[in-house]
Amino acid sequence: MTVTSRGGRATLALCAAALGALAASAAPAQRAQQSENEFNWTGQIPEGATVRVFTVSGRVNVTPSSGRGARIHGVKRRSEDGRGDLRHLEFEMRRDGNDIIVCGLYAGYSECEGDGIDTGRKPNRYGNNVRADFTVELPRGVHLRVGSGNGDLEVAGATANVSAASGNGDVSVGEGAGQVQASSGNGRVQVEEARGEVEASTGNGRVSVVTGTGPVNASSGNGSIDVRMGRIRGDEDMEFSSGNGSITLTLPPDFSGEIDATTGNGGIDSDFPVQVQGRLSRHRLHGTIGQGGRRIRLSTGNGSIHLRRT
Repeated sequence: MTVTSRGGRATLALCAAALGALAASAAPAQRAQQSENEFNWTGQIPEGATVRVFTVSGRVNVTPSSGRGARIHGVKRRSEDGRGDLRHLEFEMRRDGNDIIVCGLYAGYSECEGDGIDTGRKPNRYGNNVRADFTVELPRGVHLRVGSGNGDLEVAGATANVSAASGNGDVSVGEGAGQVQASSGNGRVQVEEARGEVEASTGNGRVSVVTGTGPVNASSGNGSIDVRMGRIRGDEDMEFSSGNGSITLTLPPDFSGEIDATTGNGGIDSDFPVQVQGRLSRHRLHGTIGQGGRRIRLSTGNGSIHLRRT
């Protein structure tokens, strides 16, 4: 995931240099502090900029800020059994234009990049005995990218675009976000009342999406999918797939489109009248709803498919 950045790099060991660079930037009143096991950054971020927070292992919790100011707080923690050396973790802060990038990463074994933590090909010799948890206060109109190699991500009060990805943990994005990309390698994924396009996926777990405005694409390697859309903008195709789980798709009452639904073991039912094309089958439905248009593909290896009207 290595990318080229226009911004400079500042580790906490060089906190004074980082503060100097921040003071010279366009965003005023910015301040970074550190103790042995904690990191704090506060400052004002303009609308349209992005806060990026990544941790090799740990939780990230995001709440809305009361004003234009943002706050990022990180704390190192040992595993529940008390093992682990906190010195194996370090905090690193970078800037890329108006964007703020903060990482909790393994010292000497990973790098803080604009799109996440790059571990390269180096093996993780520390396991999950230590982690870096973050809390973020996010201003209105500021985009968000958060990620964890092993930990839950919970986003509440975002008003711009959100990208949230966990290698192993639940991912939740609450009401108010714009476009949303939410994914987990192993965990539940939930998106509530997004205002834009949604991409939601998990390797193992349930996917639940409720949005006032589609389109939506969702997938699960092993788990059910439940998606509800109040209305759908544009004419993009949509796809919903599960290796093992039922799919329930709730569409606006005036929906028109092409349906292509298949299940290896399960039934298919629809609240909408469907003009069937080809041979009628219990495990396959190909047809037109209303005047046709965008194509919706739904497939599951083991589970039923339900088309519901809002």
